[in-house]
Amino acid sequence: MKAAILHQPGTRLEIADVPTPQLKPSSIRVRVLATPILSFTHMVVGGQFPFPLPVPYTPGLCAIGTVEEVAGDVTGLRAGQKVFCSPLIADRNNADAPERILKGWIGMTPNCGHLLEQWKEGTFAEQTVYPIESVTPIDDLGGYADEQLACMYYSCIAYGAFLRGDFRAGQSVVVTGATGNLGTASVLVALALGADKIYAVGRNAGVLQSLASLDPRRIVAVPLPGAEEEYAATLAQEVEEADLLVDAVGIVNSSALLEAGMSRLKQRGTAVFLGGVIAPVPVSYLNAIVKELDIKGSSMYPREAPAQVARMIRSGLLRLDAFRPVAYPLSRIEEAIAYASRCRGLEYCVLKP
Repeated sequence: MKAAILHQPGTRLEIADVPTPQLKPSSIRVRVLATPILSFTHMVVGGQFPFPLPVPYTPGLCAIGTVEEVAGDVTGLRAGQKVFCSPLIADRNNADAPERILKGWIGMTPNCGHLLEQWKEGTFAEQTVYPIESVTPIDDLGGYADEQLACMYYSCIAYGAFLRGDFRAGQSVVVTGATGNLGTASVLVALALGADKIYAVGRNAGVLQSLASLDPRRIVAVPLPGAEEEYAATLAQEVEEADLLVDAVGIVNSSALLEAGMSRLKQRGTAVFLGGVIAPVPVSYLNAIVKELDIKGSSMYPREAPAQVARMIRSGLLRLDAFRPVAYPLSRIEEAIAYASRCRGLEYCVLKP
């Protein structure tokens, strides 16, 4: 089979013929139908992230695939089933904080090297292997194309942030960074979960209007001014106090928008950090006490989240047809990675090996 191999960070991916990956205990092998290419993939394969990479390896996180083979100890799955495969893999032990990785991507904990070596075959390939706990059957979502189903990954991450924020139907939410891929997914998840009002805050006015058109009564587009110093005043004027802030800003060395978003939280409101702010975030100690604020981080999602997201899709609450995926074949992987870095809003880049 063919796969894209990264030999060293910062080098071009090589499309090569490689052996079909072998099953491990309690695993399945899938044929990859579609896999998302994240906007910062060029930074990961370029070695610009401070996380270990198990080179040489095949990058690529999650997959929409069909089951090719199951290990002898696996029950409940069969060859031919369509599945969503999640990249988050943890040690199978009872540790309070088990080692974790994102398969085909990066290590997440200090001593995860053994997991990275064990699960080196990512989704930029025709076939790959996942542990059974990473697999969710989605046979009944056949109304969507594979490239649209690949957008489930962003929806699951966004859903994880709403779970961290203890969000309830009828509450209001501010999504900062709403014009990025993760931000737009957060707006769609907020709609699916029954938010009363969603303030979509971002720089791209066109994307904001596209989001607002999905439900003009509930989604309020809040375009940002050019100067960061004006963010707080703009949000104070355009955004009513909300129950939840989901900060989905991309990789930026500024906390100005996050701070402006936090200023719009209600009494006992919650801020969930989901994005890529790399600057220190000043928090008013007194304000946090007086307003009894919760501040939480969210990086992925619990194991049961993909099945819950699939139910929202099946019921029509979460509309994958709002996403506009652009698909590339494996032979154009470098072109696809470059295109993904320019994707914004509801436009997503997907690889179809």
